[in-house]
Amino acid sequence: MDKPEAQPPADPEEPQASRLTTIVLIVSLVLVVLVAGVLGTVAVLMTRNPDQPLLGGAPPVRLAVPLHFAPVKESKPAPCPGEQAVLDEEQRTCYLLEDGVTVLSVQRIEPIREKDGQYSVRIAVAAGFKDKLVELVDELEPDQRQLAVVLAPAEPEQPKTVVAAPVVTEPMSGDSLRIAGFTKEEADALSARLLGPSAGASPPASQPATDPGTPTNPGTDPGASPPVTPPASSGTDPGAATSPASDTGSGGNDPRYASCKEAVAHGYGPYSKDSHAEYSWYPDKDGNGVACNSGDME
Repeated sequence: MDKPEAQPPADPEEPQASRLTTIVLIVSLVLVVLVAGVLGTVAVLMTRNPDQPLLGGAPPVRLAVPLHFAPVKESKPAPCPGEQAVLDEEQRTCYLLEDGVTVLSVQRIEPIREKDGQYSVRIAVAAGFKDKLVELVDELEPDQRQLAVVLAPAEPEQPKTVVAAPVVTEPMSGDSLRIAGFTKEEADALSARLLGPSAGASPPASQPATDPGTPTNPGTDPGASPPVTPPASSGTDPGAATSPASDTGSGGNDPRYASCKEAVAHGYGPYSKDSHAEYSWYPDKDGNGVACNSGDME
């Protein structure tokens, strides 16, 4: 009798997620409120666990005014009577927009000083909005199309405003965007404009969705109301004791902790070598130029 055929060994289990990586994407930025014709840089940070907040243990922050990202179909000088267009804040340019993605919550929006002395604005979207935004940006990259960043109040009677319209020249594969090329004052102003007057923790809800159809109100309604992202897990080890920070964050820096694990547990990090003084406080174990990322926790 023939021996039963031996079963091949099972394939090793696929890893749940990749190491945190940093990808720099170059975009041409047309900033309609603050600066015209500057170049932007988009830095993409990926997390090991897509449900874990990107920048530490804090839950996502609900934006005072939703941000809407939409492809620009056409732009022309204002006024544009009878057209479903969104204006810039100075009402000099009309933007005709296609369906896009509305972001209700972010991990953080902040100005960052770059190595060359210029400033950038980093937008770290909440995990629940990442996939739709990545898909949208990747669709625009082959033809290098413009992507409008729109302040989109939920109230239909409130006007929408285009605050930036970058030309996408490279794909995106993460949940953090960094737009560079500003002075400190410009970066501070744009960060404050995007965050709005107040914000709070996001309530639980399901995944976002793209706009289902053509806007109907004058000025284009890009703000179809997608559900709110669910609160993410903090990633804190409940059995690990933490020590008080050795530095209270003087000079605008974050508090200093004994280890990256403690810093992340308190909602701080990761830190880029080129952008954060805090990078020098902690070991960059994986040597990728970012301290206190998932690769430094092992």
